[in-house]
Amino acid sequence: MIVIIGSGIIGLFIANELLEIGKKVTILELKKRKASATSASVGMLAPLIESKPYEQELFELMIDSKALWDKKKNDQKQSKVIGLKNNSSILVAQNFDDFEEIQFKKKFIDNLGFETKLLDKSETLKIEPNLNSNIEGSLFCKNNNQVEPSLLESFIRKNILKNGGEIKTVESFEKFNFKKNKLVFNEYQIKAEKIVICCGAWSNLLLKKSMNISFEIRPLKGVSMIFQTNTKMFENNLWFKKIYIAPRQNNQIAVGATEDEKGFEEDVTLDEMLYLSKYLWESFPEIEKFKFKKISAGLRSAVVDGNPIIGNLDINKDVICAFGHYRHGILLAPITASIVKDYVLEKKIPNKYCFFSPKRFNL
Repeated sequence: MIVIIGSGIIGLFIANELLEIGKKVTILELKKRKASATSASVGMLAPLIESKPYEQELFELMIDSKALWDKKKNDQKQSKVIGLKNNSSILVAQNFDDFEEIQFKKKFIDNLGFETKLLDKSETLKIEPNLNSNIEGSLFCKNNNQVEPSLLESFIRKNILKNGGEIKTVESFEKFNFKKNKLVFNEYQIKAEKIVICCGAWSNLLLKKSMNISFEIRPLKGVSMIFQTNTKMFENNLWFKKIYIAPRQNNQIAVGATEDEKGFEEDVTLDEMLYLSKYLWESFPEIEKFKFKKISAGLRSAVVDGNPIIGNLDINKDVICAFGHYRHGILLAPITASIVKDYVLEKKIPNKYCFFSPKRFNL
């Protein structure tokens, strides 16, 4: 039995992967939090857009995971169910300074060995005519697509239950004891060969109380809005300096932003609504056509070095960590599940994935 603590996208992917190889799996779902990372996720699968200097290992991890996502596109029926789009991403320059920045971005991506296309104003508006006419141009990243998080989560949960997995909801989970294949928490005892910690921004608090170990992690708040339009407004995912936008099914669009440090604050605040609304007004000429449907907040776990923590602990090798994915959780979910599976099976982990283990913090 493998016990997974946390039922976000990472935990669900891991459970699904382990069930496929015949492992028994129980997911401990913490009482529903208002601000889980998945709640505010827009579901971008855009490693080229997300690439940054000095993050070579993370970029390669994103590329490996994107390849696993691309395999899923071959199943057209499943792709439709989870909202896995066959579109691309456009990094939009709203002024001359932005355009200089995306020119630098293109050179950087070129040096990584990937192809993008620099578009001028007219070429950009030809692809996405509903953008503001005063843009300077854009960077087109083919096949940097997206998936709809709510549809994806629903599909995987059903698949887990169908394959014999158990999802157990617990009212509170602040501390555990795990020794000799026995997990003890609250009034429960569960036999388990290994446990996986993947409760996002709350993972570090749980480990500190349970095992007296701590990582340098902080929660960063992301907010997203859903809007309804009468017609399809955009074909591709649009990235601006402050916000990003993804087309949804049924003429809906998702608008997201991240990197707001407010501790473990879970509620949506007025300034966050104003932030998204302000940049929407600056980005689109006909925002009055956007009918507000929903706003959500999510806490992303950000590790001090910018990389996720994936691997077992030295203090107890049967405790596996899978958290710290920041805003890349959905993109990195498939490769994280694959790596965790190898830890569960006690296989040799490739060196490039060992980089993400807790051992880089001597833990």
